[in-house]
Amino acid sequence: MIWRQALRFGLVGALATLVHMAIGTILVQSGWQPLAANAFAFATAFLVSFAGHLGFSFADQQPDPAAALWRYGLVALAGFLCNEAILALLLAARLIPAAAALWVSTACAAVLTFGLAKAWAFGRRPAPA
Repeated sequence: MIWRQALRFGLVGALATLVHMAIGTILVQSGWQPLAANAFAFATAFLVSFAGHLGFSFADQQPDPAAALWRYGLVALAGFLCNEAILALLLAARLIPAAAALWVSTACAAVLTFGLAKAWAFGRRPAPA
């Protein structure tokens, strides 16, 4: 089950990334400031990611949608901060090229995000008393 969820998590993440990049690119080419375009694209991709994980990646866990939304928001923030911290450390250490450091930091953040999403953000809804 964990491998199926991990694969689904990756597919949803890939879709959300494509949405992020497509919307961001369209907005920048339409004259939006890049930072504003990126923020809007991130927010849209977050919603795609949340809906995909709720209804596909972790649907068999039957999470509570309202609780999962704010929890997944925190998980996404934690994943971003993890990515940035690892990337900063790798860049400062100068042990590997910057592009490789980006791949490593992103992979580490994805593993953290999957674990937190599975165990907490989209955790099984408590049984009624």
